[in-house]
Amino acid sequence: MNTEKAKGPGKVAKAGAGYVIGNYLLKGITFLSAPIFTRLLTTADFGLYSTYTAYWSIFYIILGLALHSSIATAKYKYSGKLESFISSIILLMLFSTCVWTVLGNLFFKAFEEWFGFDRVILNCLILHSLGDALIQVFTSYVSLNYSVKTFFKMSAFNAIFNLLGSIVLIITVFSEERYIGRIIGSFIPMGTIGLFIIIYFFRKARPKYNGEYWKFSLKYSLPIIPHGIAQVILGTFDRIMIKNMVSPDAAGLYSFAYTVSTLFTVASASLDKVWRPWGYEKMHEKDYEAMKDRANKYAFGMAVFAAMIIMVSPEIIKVLGDRDYWESTSCVIPVIIGAYFIFLYSLPALVEFVHEKTGFIAIGSVSAAVINIILNYIFIPIFGYVAAAYTTMITYGMSCIFHYIIAVKVQGFSIYDTKKLIIISLMLGLLGGCALLLENQWYIRWLLEILLIIGAYFWADRNFGVRDFIRKKLNR
Repeated sequence: MNTEKAKGPGKVAKAGAGYVIGNYLLKGITFLSAPIFTRLLTTADFGLYSTYTAYWSIFYIILGLALHSSIATAKYKYSGKLESFISSIILLMLFSTCVWTVLGNLFFKAFEEWFGFDRVILNCLILHSLGDALIQVFTSYVSLNYSVKTFFKMSAFNAIFNLLGSIVLIITVFSEERYIGRIIGSFIPMGTIGLFIIIYFFRKARPKYNGEYWKFSLKYSLPIIPHGIAQVILGTFDRIMIKNMVSPDAAGLYSFAYTVSTLFTVASASLDKVWRPWGYEKMHEKDYEAMKDRANKYAFGMAVFAAMIIMVSPEIIKVLGDRDYWESTSCVIPVIIGAYFIFLYSLPALVEFVHEKTGFIAIGSVSAAVINIILNYIFIPIFGYVAAAYTTMITYGMSCIFHYIIAVKVQGFSIYDTKKLIIISLMLGLLGGCALLLENQWYIRWLLEILLIIGAYFWADRNFGVRDFIRKKLNR
């Protein structure tokens, strides 16, 4: 059994902590390695690598057909046959990869100028995207059992070899074109992990075509592709626009602001790996009161965490980046508030996923992405790259509201406490405004930071028994 009742809340909490740590290693390598790479790469190199990651973030969804999104539902639909289902959809992913490899190389000249990289990097991008798509499949699978050990090992492998491989390649083979060393250094370990995942599932269940599996997974997942692309556009396409409309250096500065926000986004994405399967179980049990209570605590805790990062963000930037990157401080606060709206969107999105209304998800996200592109085209030429941080924050907020409305229509009522979620969001916005006004008054910001930490500790102890947990650990 995988229910929380069977596993116990301690198991769920342990899994949440494991995913946070593992994802900081897997996805948080950008943040963890920032002090090194901001000193090895120029702002232009940093901008080119960030542009590559933007393409990669979009393309892994297209190439992987967003099939990972169907796994949680498939667990209930094909009870006892989940490994066979995953093995079959991986086969579909490999077929998609072959198609895109042929098309990409055949028509490379047609989009070479826009892409901005050579053919070798294109093929790295395709295989890199496959590796990431396979990792999404694997994490969706293990999260259903709150299993973190294998995931943690995989994350540690990626972190170590991504960091070391990139450094070696930058200072040796690609010392003249350092962004290429960074690209290949991040591609190799992820490609290796992808190969491991293929072998892992193919050994569990023989890979074969299954029309029913493919039909269900495609019907469920295809609407997620425009949604996923829209989410990436909201999060990364502005970097491409800044590179083309301003300069690679400006794209590098803007991307560095996002590096700071990974402190929040990695934690929220990791906890979602636990929240989503738990939420699926509660939705099937119709235990809406438990969901409402847990969602309030979840939203408040993440808002406090976001506020903590915001208050000390100028100092974080100075620690992580060389002086050339300090200018990006003005972008960080709206970027983090936008990241909070992404997290908040995951609450109504769960309702849409459970009811298999993925088409509504796509409509809302695509609309927000189009609005974001329009706003960027209007305001980036007027206010510079900083404008993109505010336009993205606004469109994330709009997207969150839209999905909340759709979730209420799909469910027939709100399973969340709307009033409390609005108050929490407004409080975070107020604290963000204070931090922006107090950017040069570090002593006041740090006083507020200390008060936030103390308040968070007592809140966590009241709701989750933190002191008892610490005592038990120390007495072992």
